[in-house]
Amino acid sequence: QAQQAQQAQQAQQAQQQLQVHQQLQQQANQQLHRQRQLEAQQQVREEEEKRKKHREEMLRQNREALQSRKKLDEEKRKQMAALSSTRAAIQKVRLATPQNFDELKKEVDDILTAELAKCGPEAANILFAEAEKHVDFARQRVEMQKEQARKLESRRLEMQRIRTEAATDAADPTAPMQVEVPVAAIGAVLGRGGNTLKRLIAATGCPIDVPQQGWSSPNGLVSISLGGKAKQRRVAKEAIHLIVDGGDADDVAARIKGALIVPHGVGHPGREEWLEWRLKAVEFDTGLKVQLTRTSVRLLPKEGGPALDDASEERKACTELIEGIVGDAQALVELSVDAKGEHEPTNERIALALGPLMDQHGVLAKALKPEDDVVPILVLGPPEAARDAAAILWARFVQGKATAAIIQVKGRIQAMSELMSKDFDKDLRALEDDCEVEITQSDHTLWIAGADEEAVAEARKTVCEMLQFYLAEDFLLLEGLTKEGLQQLTEDPELRTIARDPECAVAFDRAQSSAWVCGPRRRPAAAAARRRVEALARTGGVSAEAVAAEAAAEAAAVAAVAGAAAGVPPQEAAAVAAAAGTKGSVAAAAA
Repeated sequence: QAQQAQQAQQAQQAQQQLQVHQQLQQQANQQLHRQRQLEAQQQVREEEEKRKKHREEMLRQNREALQSRKKLDEEKRKQMAALSSTRAAIQKVRLATPQNFDELKKEVDDILTAELAKCGPEAANILFAEAEKHVDFARQRVEMQKEQARKLESRRLEMQRIRTEAATDAADPTAPMQVEVPVAAIGAVLGRGGNTLKRLIAATGCPIDVPQQGWSSPNGLVSISLGGKAKQRRVAKEAIHLIVDGGDADDVAARIKGALIVPHGVGHPGREEWLEWRLKAVEFDTGLKVQLTRTSVRLLPKEGGPALDDASEERKACTELIEGIVGDAQALVELSVDAKGEHEPTNERIALALGPLMDQHGVLAKALKPEDDVVPILVLGPPEAARDAAAILWARFVQGKATAAIIQVKGRIQAMSELMSKDFDKDLRALEDDCEVEITQSDHTLWIAGADEEAVAEARKTVCEMLQFYLAEDFLLLEGLTKEGLQQLTEDPELRTIARDPECAVAFDRAQSSAWVCGPRRRPAAAAARRRVEALARTGGVSAEAVAAEAAAEAAAVAAVAGAAAGVPPQEAAAVAAAAGTKGSVAAAAA
């Protein structure tokens, strides 16, 4: 029993020790669990603190980047404003006249002084070089205008002198009994074997006596005696002056029949060809028959028509018109491009490349005889148009690129508002990147150059669409012309006369069978050109699809303007209107 009691007591003690051990073990586990929880919480807090610091650092960096970007944008905006204001002044000085050139040049200098400091060094150098280039161009243009004005004034004074003398003779019953001519002109008056003198006598009915000797005189003049009636003597005097000025006996005969004779003295086959092209519109404009001879321009009354009266205002206006055209022919510039023979610079391909410039400005370009692998191309035309043509030919036949040209009324694109100009330039740059082409602007032309023919054609089409969107009132593309319709438009004298107006330009694309009309439609010339094109379209010269497309384009332009006023995005308004225009009338599409 004692042993059993002892064993029971030992068992009870062991049981108690086990319970104590378990309690201690449980407490240790609980303490370890709490410690681990605290460590985990501490780790979470540390990670949260790290994330918070990281977010704050990122926010700080973003704020700094945003401030830096804002600063750069502000500097860029200032530079763009400086560039825009300076280029606007530069464009103005390009159109300077002798009267305002100094004033506009001073304005450019003042703007450069004020604005160059706002540009970076590279932009400032480019802008300064551009300004110098355009000012030099304007200076040359002004000098050319002054020289042309001096020539025209000299010619006007000479013509006025002749007319004054003729009026005095008509009022005075006594006509001159003799006329003095320079010694050097005696040979021209006599002609070979006296033939010219005989024709003068026959044409005027006036006895003319040229002294056979005694030509040496202190003043270098020889007196030619005139006989017959007063009217005959007056006519003979004018005829002799005409011969001395470079005319011929045929001019004298035409003058006696009532023709207007204007000596041109061009003396250059290419300039004469351009002059003949330019005079075609004069026949339609004046209703007179125009003849171009080696030395003069004759305006004769058409068969059965009345002759121009010597003292009429119409005769004076015709004289000034012809003298102005002759002055333009004398002011043509001749340029040369050394093309590479491997690019096949034939006259047909040259004409295809310069079609719009030939249509509007009469630019002439011809390939000469090859020299080794070089084919010289001579370009003749008005200064700015000739330079554009030479640049296009250089890209086409020297660099081997595909090209396309789009004409405009002088300076119309450059006259865009500042905001519109920025958007237009941005779109042009995007188009250059997309089609991998280069687009160059001048006062008269936009021309495109690139390595791929299809890309250049697509870029040209896109630029035409852009111009019709940005300046819907100024540009019209009529596509889908039939071959007969295109020929009819090309040869139409009324349309070519209208296109001579400075506020209108018309060109034809034979390859694409389209007509391109430029000019503010509210101005008389551009409106007349559009009406003439549409009138010829109604006679069957244009396909029905082209008329529908033109209607849709016009509706899109009208609706874009109306949509802008109503708060509708231009692209949405234009798309809706164009779709409506293909299904119904222009009025419905615009609505």
